Amino acid sequence: MSSIEVSSTKLESNIERLTLRPQRPPPPPPSTQFEPSIPIELKRTSFELETTFSSTEISDESNKDIKDNQSSFLYEFKDLFDSFDYKTVRNKILNRQMTTCPFTTVLWRIFLHCLSRDSSQWNQIIDASREHYDELVDRYLLDMKKIRENNGDAKDVNHPLSQEENSLWNQYYVYEELKENIYQDVIRTCQEISFFRQKHILDLLLYVLYVHSRHYGQTLPYRQGMHEILAVIVHLMYLESITVNEYSESNELMKKLYDPEYLAHDSFAIYEKIMEHLQPFYDFKSNNIVTRKNINMNVNKHMPFQRSHDVQVQMNDTVMRVNSIFELLQNYDLPLYEKLQALSIEPTVYGM
Repeated sequence: MSSIEVSSTKLESNIERLTLRPQRPPPPPPSTQFEPSIPIELKRTSFELETTFSSTEISDESNKDIKDNQSSFLYEFKDLFDSFDYKTVRNKILNRQMTTCPFTTVLWRIFLHCLSRDSSQWNQIIDASREHYDELVDRYLLDMKKIRENNGDAKDVNHPLSQEENSLWNQYYVYEELKENIYQDVIRTCQEISFFRQKHILDLLLYVLYVHSRHYGQTLPYRQGMHEILAVIVHLMYLESITVNEYSESNELMKKLYDPEYLAHDSFAIYEKIMEHLQPFYDFKSNNIVTRKNINMNVNKHMPFQRSHDVQVQMNDTVMRVNSIFELLQNYDLPLYEKLQALSIEPTVYGM
């Protein structure tokens, strides 16, 4: 059989198979009956519906989490302060179990005796503390209007050129110099933190430090570095106040403790108490001026790292404390003690 005949036979066979295969019925004609239109919002794929339900569930869970956080936040405050357990809280702090407490500055106020352990007395204590600060501000921030109203002639104590100690103008010039000295430190406070680049915060630091220095000028006048102590207080007070005031569940006492309008007042109260404890470290007294050689002869104690040309030195509580480290070092680590002595490195360098 020729190849042409074989090809024609295959073609006929294929045609037969095609004709024998059942044909798909034609689609039915469109219905002429009225069909109610399906609302657009119901015309969704199963994927869209699943996505909607899942997002709704997530939203509900998020709202539940927010409510739970608010409830737990309020619960933590009430649990901690409604019946304050001083000893338990103190031990937790020492064991670093309260590093995430959102009420750290309230704890500061309790341990520094700005607040009592009984929270039922806090409203009265807070009001008195804020009034105290307002009184100090009125007393020490000189009002230029009052000064000008009290101007007198050249013989008057309040004349602008008067050098009398009680002269308002003389006080103004003296304390403006103090303010300028404080401000030079304040503008250098934590410059890497934007919070401390805001003018109203710098002004707050300036006036709190100024008022404190005026009030304690005889015993604890302002010294360089004190601004850094206040800065920590103000910053944390501010951050905690934001958290408290953002929660709708915060009760009235929480809002009063963290009222942003009284940031300066409450920061001053904490700073004032801290400086009471730090005063010995800033307290240079005339009777602490000693000669190291005289100490050696009279007390028969070796003064740390004494040189032959030692002269009178001014000592305060800090120096006395770090000198005691020297005595311990000699007993517990003699090689280190001898090395430091050979290099003439004084305890005030490494003991801080």
